[in-house]
Parts: sequence; C-alpha cells; structure tokens
Amino acid sequence: MLEYIIKNNLTNNIMTTKILDFRKTDHFLLSQWDRTIDDHLLHKILPFVDCTFCEKDIVFVMPSFLKKKKIIKNDKQCLILVIKHKSLITAYWCDEPNYLFNKKEAVHYQILY
Repeated sequence: MLEYIIKNNLTNNIMTTKILDFRKTDHFLLSQWDRTIDDHLLHKILPFVDCTFCEKDIVFVMPSFLKKKKIIKNDKQCLILVIKHKSLITAYWCDEPNYLFNKKEAVHYQILY
C-alpha cells in the first residue's frame, strides 16, 4: 500500500520543463519543488505576465491577486517570479519584497494585484 501511495504522489507531481510560453531553468525547477510552487498555480498567473527585453523581469504577485484567483497561500505573502526572456529563473514566497527595489537598475518590475 505504501508503495502505491508513493508512486501516486510521484505521478501527480510531475514537473515539466515548459509551461505555457515559458521555459523553466534548472534552478527554477529546483526552487519550484523546494518552495511548493506547483504548475497549477503557475497556469493561473503566467497568462498575466508581460515579458520585456530588459535584463530581468521581476513579477510581484500580490496577495490580493492570489486571493482573486483563488490560489492564496496566506494573506501576507506575495509570490516573486524572476524571468529573463521567457525563461523562468526563480520563484519564491516573500513577506517583505521592498529590498528588491534597491538592486539593479536594468530590471523591469511588474506588480499583479
């Protein structure tokens, strides 16, 4: 029985290397797995993301957006996506994303709320 449960969990949580028009980097795949960001969640968010030709696109997915799409983790955390030319670089949950605004100048910020 335990073997069946393990196999079922593995088959239900298969991560693909592409989602919609985006390619997942190896680093993203690791962070996606480690930070419990599943493809179902990404399918609801990525259609609203606009990629530019900047060095990086940093997307803040605010709790209000997550709540509106019925995918909220909690009402204080936002999801940060780092994208470079349609490649998902990393993603993580964040309580206070303000420190990101002091990083590089050649970055495009997008806020989904």
